[in-house]
Amino acid sequence: MTHAKQTILPFVLLLLLAGGATALDLPKMLGAHPWWSVKVIWIGLIIGLVGFAVGAGLKLSGRVASGGFTVLAIASYAVAAVGKTRFAASFAEDAVAGQMWYFGWIATCAFTAAAVLSLFRYWQQNR
Repeated sequence: MTHAKQTILPFVLLLLLAGGATALDLPKMLGAHPWWSVKVIWIGLIIGLVGFAVGAGLKLSGRVASGGFTVLAIASYAVAAVGKTRFAASFAEDAVAGQMWYFGWIATCAFTAAAVLSLFRYWQQNR
């Protein structure tokens, strides 16, 4: 495989995964608000690309980066879940909880995108 194909392939696959998550409305099924459940995927994707680039620029191995981004994605999902629970319990009065829910979902999508790209990078480094 040529270098250009090796470089582009992970990004194409990530776009396909994001498109599939959009078609299934995966964040909504996992607890995101229906009004912004698709939007967080694409906002997170852009932020995740930047996070991946920072990790690659720091010369982190694909293994370390994918593991770290996965842990951060899980932590972000936990923040979003707590935010959702607090927001619902407050009858939509707790603005901080609403922000935890929304930005937690953006961070979940961002760290997931960065983890997927780092995992592809790790796979390419070790073939």
